[in-house]
Amino acid sequence: MANTTLDNLKHLTNEFFAMHWNSECLKSEFPEWSDIYQFEGSLPNYDKQGVYAFVKSGEVTYIGVGASSNGTGPYAGHGLGKRFQAYSKVENGRHTPSDPRLIDAGSMITIGFEPKHAYLAYALEMYLVGKIETEHNVNRPNK
Repeated sequence: MANTTLDNLKHLTNEFFAMHWNSECLKSEFPEWSDIYQFEGSLPNYDKQGVYAFVKSGEVTYIGVGASSNGTGPYAGHGLGKRFQAYSKVENGRHTPSDPRLIDAGSMITIGFEPKHAYLAYALEMYLVGKIETEHNVNRPNK
């Protein structure tokens, strides 16, 4: 099985950006993964489109993309926040996971893109899913 550690996820993300991000041309550095989120406060990058990973004891168990641009008004481009709503509910002012995979993992991380670069979220997710055989991703490129 491929290396499912959080460190490997970050290494592969850097590898992806080395091939697909020109900081000089874009005049910005590539985005980075958030800190571990354990459902206190707002989801990191809730207001961006991007990629998320469920993390259990330092191991990545699932990788997904939240990059829908269907939101309107103040929620336009909130792909990660919208996707997270499918995995959780709010109870007593706290996000509580409702998806069994996220309940099992107990935490997650996100990486968010500015709107003009959000298309890269789909490519990053496909790249990572193709390189890391997580417990819960079943649709892998090249399989």
